[in-house]
Amino acid sequence: MITLATIAQKVGGQLLGDADFTVDSLNGIRTASSRSLTFYTGGSNQNKPTTKAGAVILKAKHVELFPTNRIVVEDPYLAYAWASQLFVRYNSRNRSISPHATVSGTASIAGDVGIGPFSVVGDQAVIQHGVTIGSGVYIGDEVLIKSRTVIEDRAVITGPAIIGCDCVISPGAVIGSSGFGYARNGKYWQRIEHLGGVKVGDHVDIGANTTIDRGSLENTVIADGVKLDNQIQVAHNVRIGENTAIAGCVGIAGSTRIGANCRIGGRAAILGHLEIADNVDILANTLVSKNIVEPGEYASMIPAQPAGVWRKNLAMLRRLGRLERNPRNHSSPE
Repeated sequence: MITLATIAQKVGGQLLGDADFTVDSLNGIRTASSRSLTFYTGGSNQNKPTTKAGAVILKAKHVELFPTNRIVVEDPYLAYAWASQLFVRYNSRNRSISPHATVSGTASIAGDVGIGPFSVVGDQAVIQHGVTIGSGVYIGDEVLIKSRTVIEDRAVITGPAIIGCDCVISPGAVIGSSGFGYARNGKYWQRIEHLGGVKVGDHVDIGANTTIDRGSLENTVIADGVKLDNQIQVAHNVRIGENTAIAGCVGIAGSTRIGANCRIGGRAAILGHLEIADNVDILANTLVSKNIVEPGEYASMIPAQPAGVWRKNLAMLRRLGRLERNPRNHSSPE
């Protein structure tokens, strides 16, 4: 149970109501109960402000809509993000090492680290204070996990690698696997051994089943504050700048550099050896095949439309191609 006074202090809001009132959950506005905290932004998807919530985070202009406890803030969605940290399940995890874990005698483990059953920590690994490691996790040789980071079940981190402070590595993520590098040798491909590592900054989230390959000679680098969704492929030598957010199923080919504060939509494909500037938004399903040097929004996908309309548009595109090859066959109106 968490008091509203604690929540108001966490989110920096003004409490209108009972400071000692306690809530036990954080819920959506429609599903909240009398002991729930919720939030209201006034957006189009919240056009019916009816709720059973015991407390609501909202803007000052909306306080009259809810006859309950209220926490007034400038940005309710951001305040909701801060409040969610008070309810997160990591806080209650065990701070001990399971007898079923395997920890190398040369590893350095801080005293308040939790390691779940069937996890492995390799030689010369360093696990700093407050780190939580789930079940079935593999931490390889010469891996450094910095303070308060959470490594969830079945994640794999192979060395050399550095994972920064306050990161969350979701289940099944693989960090430090060998990159896709081969040299042609006549009829065959010669494997290139990858001798670099991975460096992940502070406050980075890495989604479930996302893979980050280690560099061939230099490190693959994920800067501070980066947020990676599930099932993303980050190839060898890629560098992703601070506070960039990337949605699921994006593929980033080798040696591409993505700037800071970018947003990349789901299933975008980014070819290798490219440079993408800071503050670039790439919409879902976009193919990036050349450098992007100016901030802004970029897209190359065709949104869904009725099949008949799509076929007509495709036919028009084909005709345009023929007209370009045979311009004399096109007669312009007078």
